[in-house]
Amino acid sequence: MPRPRSFDTEAVIEQLCNYFWEHGYGATSLDKLAQQLGIKRGSLYNAFGSKEALFNAAFERYEENLYAAFDIPDYGIHAIAHYFDNLFKAATTQGIGRGCFFVNLLMSAEIPTSDLQQAVERDTAFIKRFLSDHLTRAFSKGYLQPTVSVQSGIDVLFGAVIGIFALARTRATPSMIQAFINNTFRGLFSNQALMQIEYSNVQATE
Repeated sequence: MPRPRSFDTEAVIEQLCNYFWEHGYGATSLDKLAQQLGIKRGSLYNAFGSKEALFNAAFERYEENLYAAFDIPDYGIHAIAHYFDNLFKAATTQGIGRGCFFVNLLMSAEIPTSDLQQAVERDTAFIKRFLSDHLTRAFSKGYLQPTVSVQSGIDVLFGAVIGIFALARTRATPSMIQAFINNTFRGLFSNQALMQIEYSNVQATE
């Protein structure tokens, strides 16, 4: 009969998420993880299995936070602005010095399992589909610059997602990250659209 676990699995997964998020896969060993978590290596292995399985569990936990950023009641230009506001908040709090777990993995040359590769591809497709849906609505209202297509807008905004967290990893100041977002929006959206966003932000703070 197996012995009961002496640790809280959910709390350990949360710690795993934070550790892998900060240190990545290659620089982490089971011994380091066991020491960090205060758990015997054998107990950790028995509960989760290989380092790859531990990393999978950590990234699955992070995905919950990733998808929470899309819990947005708005549509079109307002949804995009709301989403980037969520990214700004994440980048300037938990992301300072370590960026985004998803973006770090996306940019990594070392994705350890096929399951993780599929997860990265799935998350990328989800984000681009979100941007496509709302940029299409913005385009229909004439909110994009005349030279900007929906597809080019998707490419620019997805690149901005990566850029925001690259800045966060370098410990850029919040004002630098906000300026980056503002400049991205100015290159894509019409003055009318920018005024809509600014008006909504004023209303939200009143």
